[in-house]
Amino acid sequence: MIKQLRLENIGPAPLLEVGEFGQRLNLFTGDNGLGKTFLLDACWYALTRTWPDGKQFYPLPEAPKKPTPTIDYAIIGQNGREAKNTAEYQYRGQSWMRKQARQSSPGLVIYARIDGGFSVWDPARNYRHDDENEDAYRARRMMDIRNYRPDDENENGRERPPAYQFTKDQVWDGLEEGEGKEKVIICNGLLRDVESWRARSNGSFALLGGVLEGLSERENAPLIFGEGVRVRLDDVRDIPTLQMPYGSVPVTQAAAGMRRVLALAYLLVWAWEEHVRAAGLQKDSPTNRIVVLFDEVEAHLHPKWQRVFLPSLIKVVDGLLVTGRVEAIKNDPAKILDQKARAVGKEIPRSVQIIATTHAPMVLASVETLWRGDKDKLFILDIKRDDPGTKAGVTLAETPWARQGDVVGWLVSNAFGMRQARSKEAEDAIEAAEKWMRGEFGSLPAALDSKETIHAELLRVLAGHDPFWPRWIVKAEDRA
Repeated sequence: MIKQLRLENIGPAPLLEVGEFGQRLNLFTGDNGLGKTFLLDACWYALTRTWPDGKQFYPLPEAPKKPTPTIDYAIIGQNGREAKNTAEYQYRGQSWMRKQARQSSPGLVIYARIDGGFSVWDPARNYRHDDENEDAYRARRMMDIRNYRPDDENENGRERPPAYQFTKDQVWDGLEEGEGKEKVIICNGLLRDVESWRARSNGSFALLGGVLEGLSERENAPLIFGEGVRVRLDDVRDIPTLQMPYGSVPVTQAAAGMRRVLALAYLLVWAWEEHVRAAGLQKDSPTNRIVVLFDEVEAHLHPKWQRVFLPSLIKVVDGLLVTGRVEAIKNDPAKILDQKARAVGKEIPRSVQIIATTHAPMVLASVETLWRGDKDKLFILDIKRDDPGTKAGVTLAETPWARQGDVVGWLVSNAFGMRQARSKEAEDAIEAAEKWMRGEFGSLPAALDSKETIHAELLRVLAGHDPFWPRWIVKAEDRA
């Protein structure tokens, strides 16, 4: 898991710092363009020492050369100890140089990117247990920073990939690396694996079904796989279907929100299953830690889904750590772990850390009942404006958690900073009405400078049952 992150002279502000992440859930909110995705990308780099989708950070053109752009971070490794590291940007080589060679293994890391793609880092397949090439890498880079390519080969001469980067289409159709005889199939893709897992009855299909059902909004019906169907003349694959209230729908034709949930469910199961198999080949135990980075958890989701999705995700990921058992996902992972702990006479440690961004007040309202002050944190990105003539800046701050009760409460909280949970026109009309009721006639806008014009605008923009009406009517009649 990641514990600390400090970014200097890189990104939207001279300094962005998270002094300490929550051990379980971390939520980042703020207006568009303030750096939420940038922070997730930085977390991915700190956890994996790779760039999400291969997109390296570069300083902004106006960034100064000194102090040097740096990424300071601290990771809690497999041994439970904190490992600090620093990466500095080298302007001459247009690349980053880390101070510490050895990498700390954070566990299985999965990043659900906003573009529909995914990044996966597996400690059994991507972690370099021996950093014998790191010193040579640093020395040779100093000799010829432009032409050196780091040698990440293991002792068998085969390249160990630094991470797996999926585009949106590769999640569905599969991920391959290399060409010709050197081509390696990394992942078969959702469309092939679902039907293959179903045919083999090896537990993977049942696990995927359990994860998908666990992530579903159940007020209408959970997402359940139907039989595979042939869709096109030029495609011999049987396409999985989803059982909808109105009939079965091929997953390729499902709604955008359902496709994103399905893609996440598949990548979670694929990453976990492949990790377990890889660990077995190395005669190691599977990791007991999973970190999930999720950009805009509400994207494409109806408010009914937004209300249940994040709590369900926490439960599902926790359930995967219970050896990937379906009953742990459908029921309560903690109870199953308690039973196992009693059987072996000791507690079984596990760690799930989720770092997510959101614009949705419903997402924040959804976690009120499960929020734990000792393990969860809320951060707000905002614009700081000092004097009118000075340049505005981006700030990042942890905010104390306080229940707001409902979506309206969250909209007008510090997390979103709205004055009212109404349309902009309704907000302006009510603000003018408030000024009129206080007798501030000189500050009224030109279009709303009398009781009559204000009343007409209120009739136009407010619902008949709006709670503001009684106050306005009583005050207006008093001044009649």
